[in-house]
This record gives sequence, structure tokens and C-alpha cells, in this order.
Amino acid sequence: MKIKTLLRLALAAVLLALISAQVAPLPAARAQTQPAVQLAAPGYIVVDHTTTDLDLIPPEWIAAAQELAVHYAHTSHGSQITSGLAALEEDHPLYAYEVDYAGSTPPTTAPATPPLWIFDGNPPETYIEPGDYWEGEAGINRTRAVINTGLFDYSMWSWCGQAGYYETSQIQTYLDVMADLEADYPNTRFILMTGHTVGGGSTLLETNNNLIRQFAQTHGMILFDFNDIERYTPTGDGPYNNNDDGDCEWCANWCDAHPSDCEHLPVGDCAHSDTSEDAELFCSLKANAFWWLMARLAGWPGPGPLTYVYLPTILR
Repeated sequence: MKIKTLLRLALAAVLLALISAQVAPLPAARAQTQPAVQLAAPGYIVVDHTTTDLDLIPPEWIAAAQELAVHYAHTSHGSQITSGLAALEEDHPLYAYEVDYAGSTPPTTAPATPPLWIFDGNPPETYIEPGDYWEGEAGINRTRAVINTGLFDYSMWSWCGQAGYYETSQIQTYLDVMADLEADYPNTRFILMTGHTVGGGSTLLETNNNLIRQFAQTHGMILFDFNDIERYTPTGDGPYNNNDDGDCEWCANWCDAHPSDCEHLPVGDCAHSDTSEDAELFCSLKANAFWWLMARLAGWPGPGPLTYVYLPTILR
């Protein structure tokens, strides 16, 4: 009897650990629409090509996400997210958000009520290169000035082309600075991002992006995998090398097969991906991934299935 009791307790502890860590394997039929299960440090969340289906997010979690405040700094490629957000909101008011652009000084107050608030830029500018956010003391101090307001739950900076030509040591500096900022500001989390694709591919870019992915996993950070959303279709076909001249190798075929996904694209307003209307799908998918991320950060556990564990008869 004592052995049976001990076995029950041990199994219960294992079950609790599995549920808490959410490490249940995904059924093959749903694997393409789920965030990949990762054995990673606590706090790790990633959005990528598998997390762009907004129909999987319950509306109450979109509402919860609208309570958040996000500091977002970027150059032209990063504007793909905000362009996609604007087009999405225009057609679907459920995904309402408010954006304020950086002026000469950091904001002093937040909007009184939802929707989701995005503060775009890093005072005194809105076009934010590495040296304006994380590379060098002056840029870091500008970022600190925004976070010191106490208004923001999250801060994110987007690469332009630098991830394709920066040395790996520079990428490591970016990662270390972001981790240090997160440690210094326990009430604000800092979101990592990969660099966009380049035509023909790039070994250095792939090495740098993989370094970012691995760092996010092992350090329990949040990752917006910008690159992965471009390289793979939402169902996982790929990898493709896109975007050298604003082209998308797979978007036209996707839009032909899934016309509803391409009915409301940000026409003429998707930086570096507007040489054809189909390529503007990039902006829409990145906006969808952004809302998915906000819902996860608001507490949504994702659409993964429940874990069922069958107890041996002796333990029942």
C-alpha cells in the first residue's frame, strides 16, 4: 500500500510538471497551425509561420491583448508589421489598436482605455537604426528613457538589412544588451527579432538568425521570427529566399489557392514587398503573428490540445 501511494504521488508530480511546461506533442494534423513545442527556458515564446491563423485565437484573448502597451522601434522593414495592422483593423474592427509616434521626448501618459497601444519610435526619431536603440551607450540610454516612464509592458526593435552583414559578434552584442535590459526592467519584457530574407540566401544571415533563435530559447526570451514568416508558407512549404527586390517566391501561388487570405492586403503600403500585390501578403501575415504574440503575452495558452495520460490499473 505504501509503495502504491508513493507511485501515485510521483506520477502526480510528473503530470503537473508536464501540464505546466506545456510539452505535449502535437497531433500531425494540427502541427502546422500550432507554435512549435520547444524544450526551452521558462518565459520563451516564439511566433513564426505557424502562428498566423487569427481564427484560432478566441476573441476574448484579443480583448485581453488590447490592454497591453508596446514600445516598437524599427526602420522600413519593420513597418511591415504596422502596415499589416492598419489594413487588418480597417477590415476587422475587432483588431483595433492605437499608435502614437515618437516626438522629441518620451511619452508621459498612456491612453486611458484600450485598444492595444503601440508607441512607434525612440525619441526623438521614428526611423530607428541599431545605434538608436541598442548599439552603443547613446542608443541604449534613449531606450532606457522610454522604459523608465513605466508605461510599457513590452519593447521590440526590428532589423533592417543588418542581420545579413553584421558579424556574429555584433549579433551577440545585440542579444546581450536585450537580455541586460530585460534584467534591469522586470516589469517590461524585450522581444527579440530575426532579420528578413535576402534573395539567393545568405549563410551569414542564417547563422545570425539561428544564433538569435537559440539565444531566445536558452534564455527564456520572446522571439518574433520575422525571417521564418517569409521563408515558409503558413502550411510549412519552403524554405524560400525572398525579398531581395521586394519579391515573394510563394505568395502568388498562395493567394491563388487561398484567395480569402489576400482580399484585404495593404496595397501599395508594404515596404520592400510591394513590387507585386501578392508580396504584400508578408505584411498581413506579420500583423497576424503580432496579434498572436500579443494574445499569448496576455495569457492565452495557445490552441494546443489537452494532454491525456492513462494511468496503469495498479495506480487507479
